[in-house]
Amino acid sequence: MAPCAVARSSRAAPAAPVVWRDGVHLTGTPIWCDARRRRDVCFASTADRAGSGHGQLIATPTTLAVVGAASDAGHLAAPLHHPFTLGTLRLELVASGRCLGAASLHVDARGRTTLYAGAIRTIDPAPGELAAEVRACDALVVAAPFGAPHHQFQPVAEVAERVIAWVRAERAGRRIPTAVVDTPLDGLELAGHLVGAGLVVTAGKLVRDAATRLPDAPKLTASTRDADVIVRTERDRVRVPAPTDGAIALVSGRALDANDYALAFAWPFAAGRDELLAWIEQTRARDIYVTGASAEPIAAALGPRARVLGPPHQMTLFEAAR
Repeated sequence: MAPCAVARSSRAAPAAPVVWRDGVHLTGTPIWCDARRRRDVCFASTADRAGSGHGQLIATPTTLAVVGAASDAGHLAAPLHHPFTLGTLRLELVASGRCLGAASLHVDARGRTTLYAGAIRTIDPAPGELAAEVRACDALVVAAPFGAPHHQFQPVAEVAERVIAWVRAERAGRRIPTAVVDTPLDGLELAGHLVGAGLVVTAGKLVRDAATRLPDAPKLTASTRDADVIVRTERDRVRVPAPTDGAIALVSGRALDANDYALAFAWPFAAGRDELLAWIEQTRARDIYVTGASAEPIAAALGPRARVLGPPHQMTLFEAAR
């Protein structure tokens, strides 16, 4: 009697814990992170990543205040270190250090843990803010705005001294200099250092709007003529008193790369390469997904467990090559 053939059961590879579709989706959950278009539930790591039109935003109270999203509109203001549940999911926001109100999201989905970190900073966080905290996780999603070998920053205090010296030199020449930053919250962090040095600061509309929504924001003057320095983002349209030649500087991590500014200061608003790699190792994540402009060099430095996530890449956790 011929033996019966035993059919082999095919086992599908587990789904990736995250996918990219104009934002990061935590698969098997309703949660999106820093989504670019409307989602029913979206976590915003910082105010500039909140997008618009989401059904429910999850963010720190500071982030919701900056974007003008009221909790009574259905959004969830989640303080740091206060775990909460969404269905069967256990969620907790922890500090990312990136800027005022910035946070990472730790999700426990029945024992499978994912940390969506966004951009982080482990040293020199914004005044009054915590540096990036570490949470052990199975899968990590982290942004790498900086990650090339030359992306190494000096301490904030040293960079601030140079910016302050530049402002004072421009004022001695009867010019009102303009400092250009990447985001309104970067502008408030810079303004805090300038005001602390006794300088009078005015700002573009985006920075001013953020200041009006935060009770502890540095005091800004409304008059450009009374100011020692103007702080603005590139999206702000600011009437700058003449003359302006040589009186405009970029204050950003982008100063480490080629840019269109004659003068630039490399302010560490986010982690540099060594800082970021050291923090990633502390999470002990088995699978790492890296987003951002420097995702490729960071993923390469981490080896096979790391993948680039984001356009044009669509990553899966278990690839044939692994």
